[in-house]
Amino acid sequence: MNSDLNKFTKPNTKVASFDLDGTLITTKSGKVFPKDANDYKYAYPNVKEKLEELIKKGYKIVIFTNQKGIQRGKTKLNDIINKIEKLFPFADYFISDKDDLYRKPMPGMYHEFIKLNGKPKEVFYVGDAAGREDDHSASDINFAFNSGIKFYTDTEYFTGKKVNVKVQCPKIPNKQNKISEFKELNNSNVVIMQGFPASGKTSFIKNYIKHYKLNDDEYLHLSNDTHTKSKLMKEFKKGISDDKLIFIDNLNATKKNREPFMKNLPEYYNVIGVKITTDMNLAFALNKQRYYISNTDPNYDGMIKSKIPKVAYYRFNKFYEKMTKEEGFYKIYEFTPEVKLKYCLF
Repeated sequence: MNSDLNKFTKPNTKVASFDLDGTLITTKSGKVFPKDANDYKYAYPNVKEKLEELIKKGYKIVIFTNQKGIQRGKTKLNDIINKIEKLFPFADYFISDKDDLYRKPMPGMYHEFIKLNGKPKEVFYVGDAAGREDDHSASDINFAFNSGIKFYTDTEYFTGKKVNVKVQCPKIPNKQNKISEFKELNNSNVVIMQGFPASGKTSFIKNYIKHYKLNDDEYLHLSNDTHTKSKLMKEFKKGISDDKLIFIDNLNATKKNREPFMKNLPEYYNVIGVKITTDMNLAFALNKQRYYISNTDPNYDGMIKSKIPKVAYYRFNKFYEKMTKEEGFYKIYEFTPEVKLKYCLF
C-alpha cells in the first residue's frame, strides 16, 4: 500500500477502528458528497467525546476509509487527510483510493494495519454501511467480517440504538454437484464449457482431470486466458488429430463463440456442453475473492488474477445463448459446483 495513503504511529493491543464518511463525519450541506474541501462536520454530537473516552481506556483509534473519488478526480487526497488531521489528529488512518485490494469490503487495509501493528488482543470496527434498507451498501459490515473483527453500526455505537444487521453474502445453492457424479468421457470428445467469469469452469476441468487421473498426453485444456486466438485454434486442431479429450475453457456465451470448435470435426468426435450454473452475484463475488487471495496469500501457487469488472457479467447476460442439440451438441449438462466462500465481498 502506498505510504501516502496511511498513517501509523505505534503498535497497540487495543484498537477501536472506524469508517469515516457517514460514521465519524458527514457534510454540513446535507449533500451525499461534499461540495468542497470544508463541507464536513461530526456525524454525531458525541463523536469527539466517545473517541476521547476510548483513548483514556488505552485504545488506538484507526480510520479505514474508501475514497475512490480520488482516482475519479472528484476529491483530493490532501483534502481527505486534512479533514482527518483537523478533527482526529490522534488517529491513525488507511485510505483506499481506487477499486483494488484495499477497497472495503476487501480486508486489505486491515491486513496492512496488522503488518505494522501486529494482531490486537481487543479490536472492533464501526461503520454505517451495514446493508440496512437505507444504507448505500454492506461494505462496512462485510469488511469487519472479512477482517475477523467485531462490528457495530454507527447508530448503535453513537446513539445506543440497537439495530439487527447481518453480513451480506451471495446465496450458495443448496444442491451442489460433485465431480464424481459426472461420468467419464472418452478421448473423442470436445467439451465446451459455458458460464460467467469465475463461475467454476476451470475448477471443473481441473477436478475432472484429477478425479479420473488423466495423464498430460490424454487431454488438452485450452483457454483464452493462456492462449492467443490463433495459437488456441492451432492447438485445438492438433489435439483433434491426436485424438485427445479437449476442454474449451472460455465463456462461450454465444453460438458464434462456439462455432469454430464445432465445425469440421471428424465423425467420431462428439461435442459435449457443460453449463456451469453459478449465478452472476455468486460468480462476481468468487471473482473478487480469487483476485484477493491470488494477490495476497503467500501460500497461493496458482496464476495471479486480476479482478474482472461487473460489466463483463452484464455483457455475458446480454449476449447469452443457450447451448442446444440443434446447434450440434451431442449432450449438454448443467453442473452446479461446490463453492467455498472465505470472504463476503458484496
